[in-house]
Amino acid sequence: MERIIKYGGKLFFGSLIICILSFFYFKLIPYSQVSNLIGYVFLEVFLGYNFYIGYRYKLNIKESLIVGTLGCGFGIFLLFFATYTYYILQDVYWGIWMVEFYFLPTTSFINDFFNNMTLNYTVFLILFNILLVLLGSRIRFLKEKIVSVKQKNNLYAYKDFL
Repeated sequence: MERIIKYGGKLFFGSLIICILSFFYFKLIPYSQVSNLIGYVFLEVFLGYNFYIGYRYKLNIKESLIVGTLGCGFGIFLLFFATYTYYILQDVYWGIWMVEFYFLPTTSFINDFFNNMTLNYTVFLILFNILLVLLGSRIRFLKEKIVSVKQKNNLYAYKDFL
């Protein structure tokens, strides 16, 4: 449990730092095609960090799902209040505005592929980030499995050579 909280905290605060940096970038720099292309770096770092946390630490399936959920805690927290504002208070603008800070690293992607935003994008982003942590941990597990089989086969080949 201690490992889960430790790695979930790393993912949470790392994602928070990426969101803060992207906030300053997208809010201070005027929109242009060049700034939009440079903004894709934030998208790659934001999604890549989720994958990296899953890949870097040896997590089983249950642990990686929990770590991914803890890492998306900020987005889940904002989504809770945005859902209340969006559906109960019937204020679409403020509902989207509340979760905008969480999906700011993906603004370049949004500008290129979406006309209007809904809360569904935030839910998709949260699930995708959790999936990236799971995918990173499973790829590491498969890599270690393949390397151990390869080393075992090389050991037999070396003994046959002697």
